[in-house]
Amino acid sequence: MSAITPLEKVNSFTDINLYIKRDDLYPISGGGNKGRKLNYILKKCLEEKCNAVVTCGGIQSNHARATAIRCRELGIECTIIIHSTPLEDSTGNLKILELLGVRLVYCELSDISKVMDLEMERYCRLGYSPFYIWGGGHCYEGTLAYFDAVSELKEQSEIEFDAVFLASGTGATQAGLHCGFKHYYNHTIVHGISVARDQNRGTSEIKKSVEEFISISNLNNNYINNIIFTDKYNCGGYEKTCNELSEIISKVAKNTGIILDPVYTGKAWMGMENIIKTEQYPKHTNVLFWHTGGLLNLMA
Repeated sequence: MSAITPLEKVNSFTDINLYIKRDDLYPISGGGNKGRKLNYILKKCLEEKCNAVVTCGGIQSNHARATAIRCRELGIECTIIIHSTPLEDSTGNLKILELLGVRLVYCELSDISKVMDLEMERYCRLGYSPFYIWGGGHCYEGTLAYFDAVSELKEQSEIEFDAVFLASGTGATQAGLHCGFKHYYNHTIVHGISVARDQNRGTSEIKKSVEEFISISNLNNNYINNIIFTDKYNCGGYEKTCNELSEIISKVAKNTGIILDPVYTGKAWMGMENIIKTEQYPKHTNVLFWHTGGLLNLMA
């Protein structure tokens, strides 16, 4: 299943031309970048004739929710390893995981790799052929999904974007956009706004994904250059917030009707506004905000 998400202009920005790529409306697995990535990842799962999936995430992981929904749609068994302790009252993505009835295994973050391996072994003992998915959909297929998404954007519009902003977590989405804009556009700068990781680690992980992708896809080695990832707007870490972030989410909703969340897209928008202001973008600069979803994180 494939889908094309809308490209919309935001009229409330008067000094620049701001557009939004609405992957929050991606129609698979509750929307967002994880739905787009899972469409590619689980295609590989089926091609390899696997019939069970093991993956991991936080207690409000969009990746976990997208994986669980798509597995149920495809009739694939699914285990989500959650690096947290169980909650008495479930909300948001966790509530959906419980409604879907997928297997949930809780553990410490430091034990994720070991527990995932044990779950793969359990499926094998039960006669299944399990498929391993890194947290966040961090793999070649996840990167490819967003490389192809840039091709989709190119077919939608002839606009030459000067800058692109997105919420950047485990890195595959940014790696795909980074390579895609290098390939299909002339001068676009992709800004990854960290939702959790520090700048050094985040940049390193994105670079690894880019290197893997260009090696497999036989693309130009120059694509490794100019990876931009900033941790100035993550409010201190994953699921951490601040007053400025809350104010921006409220302002954007009232002025545009666009719903952001405090875990991912709100931080990306906050980073975008600050960078545009600090770097004094000229009038009529074409800027794209890639909306990666997260409504359920807001509701949680």
